Amino acid sequence: MTMMQYLSTFRLYSSEVLLLALGVTLATSLLKKTLLKNVQNKVYVFLPFGLGILFYAVFRMIVTTSISPLTSGFGATLEGGFACGCAATLYYVIWEQFFRNRESVELSPVYPLLEGYVAESKREEAALELYEGSAEIPDDGLYAFVEETLGKYVSSGVSRGQFDALAKLVEEFLLSLRRETD
Repeated sequence: MTMMQYLSTFRLYSSEVLLLALGVTLATSLLKKTLLKNVQNKVYVFLPFGLGILFYAVFRMIVTTSISPLTSGFGATLEGGFACGCAATLYYVIWEQFFRNRESVELSPVYPLLEGYVAESKREEAALELYEGSAEIPDDGLYAFVEETLGKYVSSGVSRGQFDALAKLVEEFLLSLRRETD
């Protein structure tokens, strides 16, 4: 989707929902980095919607100065809360696609080689360690370094043959990068 398509989607929501969604986005981001940093990624999918319902319910109770949004108006509260979650998710997608700085992934040329072998959450770290760590290793010790480093990151479902082929590929790639700079 283009930026204009994302922005036109926001016309569907009221200003209250958009402001609450901004708070939901910030709270979700904060929770992901602190209290919920070790939970499964599936939780992050539903977190904005849960927080959206919570934020919208509190907002409606403050505005109406009653608990009716939790009783007789619960359907409208759920609808507004779900809209907050949707808008918060759109904020996050826009941030990820258009504004987030991903220089470290682009700086390590080893990163694409690890796809399918190293979990996405550890791929950037592994690529950076392989790339930067290999600079100090002599050519004849490079394979051992690559094998040891990959051993820390490669997923458990990778066979020994696949692991050896990946280690050799990464070693040759790093050697070819050295030849280009010499």
